[in-house]
Amino acid sequence: MSQEEIQLTDEQRAALLSEWNNRPDNPPSLNDLVRVAFPTLENIDGRSKEGRAIKAFLASRQIKARGAQEYIAKEKSDLSDDQKEFIANSAATMKAVEIARTIFKNDLLTNLNQETRTVNEYIKTLDGKVIYSDPGEVPDSEYRAPKTSDRALAKVNRYVHEGIDKDKVSPKQKKELQSLIGYLHTYRFLHQINTYTEQTDRDLFESSFVRYTYDKSDLTQEEVDQYIVLSTEVVISANIQRAIQILQRQIEREVETGGKIPMTLVEASNTARTEYNQCVNRQQKLLSDLKVKRSERLGKQIKENASILNLVEMWKDEESRVKMIKLAELQKKSVAQEIERLSSMDEIKCKIMGLSSDEALNG
Repeated sequence: MSQEEIQLTDEQRAALLSEWNNRPDNPPSLNDLVRVAFPTLENIDGRSKEGRAIKAFLASRQIKARGAQEYIAKEKSDLSDDQKEFIANSAATMKAVEIARTIFKNDLLTNLNQETRTVNEYIKTLDGKVIYSDPGEVPDSEYRAPKTSDRALAKVNRYVHEGIDKDKVSPKQKKELQSLIGYLHTYRFLHQINTYTEQTDRDLFESSFVRYTYDKSDLTQEEVDQYIVLSTEVVISANIQRAIQILQRQIEREVETGGKIPMTLVEASNTARTEYNQCVNRQQKLLSDLKVKRSERLGKQIKENASILNLVEMWKDEESRVKMIKLAELQKKSVAQEIERLSSMDEIKCKIMGLSSDEALNG
């Protein structure tokens, strides 16, 4: 037996089985069982030699303990009346994840947690007369970028009107789809899209990026990053516009009821409109800069390619001239040889009346 292996005692085995059998509805994890069998040891877990010994023992009993990294889906959370009232009063100004963190007193909750989903589902059931922000759809998991050309083509056709005919994909379009796959797998793109807590924001970000880049196979990494920023600005402007609509509806309600419009509400509306205009201006400037830079870069490439083509043509012309000169020299040499041969014949010598071979060849 290796010195690294550990033999569990009968008491430890009994304690492990007891702990497992006493928790049928919430089976202990492997780390929990390590602490049961070795309560006096610190800094050990399921990866330690003690953990491996416990895992081997459990396997001999056809038991598999849950690893620390394995996620346990929670049961659907029930909302109390107070929590429902808080949600109804806060839905106009807070997102589902923010409400969930407040009512469940857990700042670590994300849009993927069951508590957030519960809040989101309840918001959708609110009376249509109640003003609340659109809860959207909570993403089911992290974004997964397409890995094949068919999946990338489906993305393009989802967001681009008259995109690409799947039965008539040209070599150029195949290259562009492969480039798009690479763009969608960049760390910055994946990080940015996974920060959005609503599916509508994810779709808007993805659609903007795909529409901007699907037909550009030549983008540099810097340009890809700039298109990610541009797509982010699109989402920001959409959220600001949504906030403006909510504020405007609240102002209209105050007007309808004959109440005095709070100055804070007016100021918030004006500030939101200013931010929206600034965001739109940033989008236009960034898009214009990207078009100019790419146009200049492509123009430079075309010019460089044209120079190379000219060199090739010049080389071909030079090569042709050399060949023609060589052929002329060979022909001249052949004629000279023929004249020399003929000049050696007495009959020909008489006919040409003493004409020399040099005079016959060069005139």
